[in-house]
This record gives sequence, C-alpha cells and structure tokens, in this order.
Amino acid sequence: MEILMKPIGYIRSPYKDKTAAPKQGTPSEGTTAAIEILEEYKEGIADIKEGEYGIILFYFHKSEGYKLTTLSAKSNKIMGVFSTRSPNRPNGIGMSIVRFIKKENNRLIFEGVDMLDGTPVLDIKPYSKELCPKDIAPPKDFLS
Repeated sequence: MEILMKPIGYIRSPYKDKTAAPKQGTPSEGTTAAIEILEEYKEGIADIKEGEYGIILFYFHKSEGYKLTTLSAKSNKIMGVFSTRSPNRPNGIGMSIVRFIKKENNRLIFEGVDMLDGTPVLDIKPYSKELCPKDIAPPKDFLS
C-alpha cells in the first residue's frame, strides 16, 4: 500500500536550519511563526480562534533517512525510534502543540514553534484537554 499526502500549507519560521531549531519538541518561549494555508484549504481554518490550542501534524522535510534506533537526548541511551521524538523516522511525521495568537487571511500565527521554515503542514487538529490531558505523569522510572 502506498499513502500519498498533500500539504495543506507551509510553516514560516525564524528557524532556517536544524541546528537553530529547538530540540525534542521544546519550543522557544515567546517565539512565533505562521502557517500559510494554501488557498484551496483556507475555508478549513474559519473557526480557529485566537488563544486556542491546536495540534500541528507536519512532515520532517529536512530529515535524511531514518534509523530504527537512536540516542535519546533525554536519557542518553540508545532507544527505538518510536520511543523518541527524533525526526529521523520511517514516515517522518512530526507533531507539535501550539497556541494560535492571530489569524490573518490564510495565515495562522502561533506560539510554540519548533519547526523549520518551509516545513510542509499535513493537518491541524484542535487540542482538547479531555483527549490530551497534560497532567498525566509518566511513572517515576520512566526513561531511567
């Protein structure tokens, strides 16, 4: 089976290369970016409001292949790629939770950027506290 996806837009970010971007899904405080939604998908952002949180699904377009094991930045141990946030994955799909701060025509300005400029956006989903609770803590021995 082959799965094809089309971007719905592209990230406009201050981060131009991998070395400048925040690591492990930890966005820089106060840094903003934009999603430029392609015209054919513009109607789909009609009900996104300022201050709401969203989940951005994107493609790691600068990833150079993948490895099934990688060095975890948090534990400094070799781990299976599916237990990490490494961009070097078989399907190269990334996810970030962001806060929308402004909508300008086909642009969504947001905080919580950890993506590179030009990153293709695959989907946007609403963040729901009920479905994605932040207060779930991993066990104490997690990553030990």
